[in-house]
Amino acid sequence: MIDFVKKYKIAVIAALIALTALVIAFMLGGNPEEKANNPADQIRKAATVDSVAETSSAVLPSSTKKETTPSSSASTQSVTQSVTKASSSVPTSTVSAQLPTVSSKAAAAVADTRANTLKPTVKPTEKPKRTSTDKYKTTPVPQGKPEPVEPQEQTEANKKSTVTMSISCASVLNDINKLDEDKHEIIPPDGWILKSLPVTINEGESVFDLLKRVCRDKKIHMEFSFTPVYNSAYIEGIGNLYEFDCGSSSGWMYRVDSWFPNYGSSRYVLHGGETIEWLYTTNMGSDIGGSNQQWGE
Repeated sequence: MIDFVKKYKIAVIAALIALTALVIAFMLGGNPEEKANNPADQIRKAATVDSVAETSSAVLPSSTKKETTPSSSASTQSVTQSVTKASSSVPTSTVSAQLPTVSSKAAAAVADTRANTLKPTVKPTEKPKRTSTDKYKTTPVPQGKPEPVEPQEQTEANKKSTVTMSISCASVLNDINKLDEDKHEIIPPDGWILKSLPVTINEGESVFDLLKRVCRDKKIHMEFSFTPVYNSAYIEGIGNLYEFDCGSSSGWMYRVDSWFPNYGSSRYVLHGGETIEWLYTTNMGSDIGGSNQQWGE
């Protein structure tokens, strides 16, 4: 035996080493079937698979994902709950303080604007027209025509305006035989004592005041008297042509914007833009487009 070991010494050592290695391997590796059924190994494998799946899901673009993994869904739910808790923890007073506030003055201004917008538009009431003769024997004024203003109640404004004025005795040319012979030479050939011209006025000036001023500036003769019963001046003569010079129905009348006022020129107030005509009549106004008017007033 000893001789055999000595003779095959190297082979025996090698066999012992191999046997030792097998024993060690068997002890460390265990039974393959038991190892497959070991719960700890199964848990480690499952954890490894889940880790790989999560890594792959994070790397792939969102368009390639077909399902949401339970882990990502749980993560989203956790974040949502955290935000909800944070929002509910903010005091209401803090949120109110951060919002822009509206001052009480601004709110009142808005309320006034809304109230004014909702208010119906009320037109100022016009002064009712007279329906009877006034104390100065003035009959009611036609609709749309100005009411007389008494001289003592008139006030001139500083505002300037323009009117048009003229003086004519052309009607005399048609009744020249009625005119006194010594007056023929004062009648202009065309009947114009003053042709139409623009005149600057102070708004609130009366027709009578304008006539006086223009006649003075143009050096045209003019004579008048005041008639208390009509509370107005009476024009007796212009350009040396007087009432009754061309018959018992002759005299001076005035017309404003194609209307013969039924009150005296002292009571007619101008506002600008009017056309004033002084006309001599030989037949109580019917020859110049008027009738039943008060002469010379």
